[in-house]
Amino acid sequence: MSIIDTTLVEVNLEACQRVANWLSRRQIPPDQEEAALTGLTREEIGDFYLFLVAICHQTSPVGIPPLLGKVDGCERRGWDYLLARFEQLVHQDRGFLSRSCWRDLSGAHLVSMFTDPSYGPRLVEAERRAELVRDIAEVMDANNWWHLEDLFRIARGRIASGEPNLVQLLAQFEAYSDPVSKKTFFLLALMRNHRLWSYPDLDQLGAPVDYHEIRGHLRIGTVAVVSNALRDKLLQRIAVSEFEDLAIRKAVFRAIMEISELSGLHDPSRLHYLFWNVFRSCCQRNETHCDGCSPNCSLPDRYVPLALADGVRACPFRSVCEAAHDKEKRHLIEHFVSSDYDYH
Repeated sequence: MSIIDTTLVEVNLEACQRVANWLSRRQIPPDQEEAALTGLTREEIGDFYLFLVAICHQTSPVGIPPLLGKVDGCERRGWDYLLARFEQLVHQDRGFLSRSCWRDLSGAHLVSMFTDPSYGPRLVEAERRAELVRDIAEVMDANNWWHLEDLFRIARGRIASGEPNLVQLLAQFEAYSDPVSKKTFFLLALMRNHRLWSYPDLDQLGAPVDYHEIRGHLRIGTVAVVSNALRDKLLQRIAVSEFEDLAIRKAVFRAIMEISELSGLHDPSRLHYLFWNVFRSCCQRNETHCDGCSPNCSLPDRYVPLALADGVRACPFRSVCEAAHDKEKRHLIEHFVSSDYDYH
């Protein structure tokens, strides 16, 4: 096994190459957002996502009912519900995008915004989320910024090259100060996918690693936990330390970056969307589609051709996944951590 770094978690380059070879023989759909956000201006869309990505973490915590609700008669969960519900609210009142609203936002108000009458309040750690939004308003006031668009202009569209750049500017917000830049990369990908922003240093747009990808890469084998103590924590659902959390997320980030280069795709963000959609649909905590997709599989239509092989619809990665051939590995799931960065 060819590996990269640490005593806790390693990147398996052979597994990365295996996945990269599979990808290089297929057409990978481009990034795509499910919400069009019609009727919103460029500045409003930027502020919409600045708010929403900031509060989007721990929406499906282990052992707790997930964030769930209905919008326009359609049941949605996690990020999908946050997105659809906030879009509904903003169309009713643009004031939700104002700094005055953000300055005074309370946890109770945030809960009321995202409580569905059929399922009740499910947004956990609401006061902490509200605190992150209030911090955004304070930092914007201090810098005399009016919209997210101002940061793009100041950085001249640069993600992480030159100074100032978007990673640096966004890191002034507590919600976007993650050492792995998870929420930052997600926000920048959203703005690109809406064709509002383009970047002169697009190669710097890394993958915003989330818990679905952690679970998937642990099972595929591109990332391996080599510390027995840490592996036991994952299997027993014991909370990990901040250091262990960073080690795992950095390893998954590096694995995605390696696969992006080895496959010739050179687009980590596109890979993120592929991995995220496949893992949350076909490689769930308690249900895997190694042998065939369930009738209610939620894999988006644009990825379904990748799931069809030998006349059977199943997880697209089954031919290159260690867990597909080793049922014990299917018990591996993402680590448990209380964090502001585990979105979706």
